[in-house]
Amino acid sequence: MPKAVANRFNKSHEPPVTKASTKKSGGTPSTPGDRAQNPLFNTERFGQHILKNPQVAQAIVEKANLRPTDKVLEVGPGTGNLTVRILEKAKNVTAIEMDPRMAAELTKRVQGTPEHRKLEIVIGDFVKADLPYFDVCISNTPYQAY
Repeated sequence: MPKAVANRFNKSHEPPVTKASTKKSGGTPSTPGDRAQNPLFNTERFGQHILKNPQVAQAIVEKANLRPTDKVLEVGPGTGNLTVRILEKAKNVTAIEMDPRMAAELTKRVQGTPEHRKLEIVIGDFVKADLPYFDVCISNTPYQAY
């Protein structure tokens, strides 16, 4: 099981704090566009948008036409709403997550289930990672809109 460590990321991954953003909120930086933040995770830091709709997750998996022999690469699994559905259909899943807090949450989610043996979590940037062999790549792609 992967160990999520906070020191793997440096200040360059955090959005810049401007004087205008600190004035609005009385000294604490505001989020871009003053959008509501996820209460469990500061998802704005990596431009994350958590997939919450189970019907969308199911539709993504169905459109992938997964077979029981497929090795799946998932980019940005977040809390695992899509991952758990992929694990039901595929041979194994390699999930690449940039945020160690999300990786820890995903680890907790599958811990103690039969699927945990089919999951490998890589903490890091997908663009910079050495990718393993895979048959199918699935992602509810993380994005950052400014």
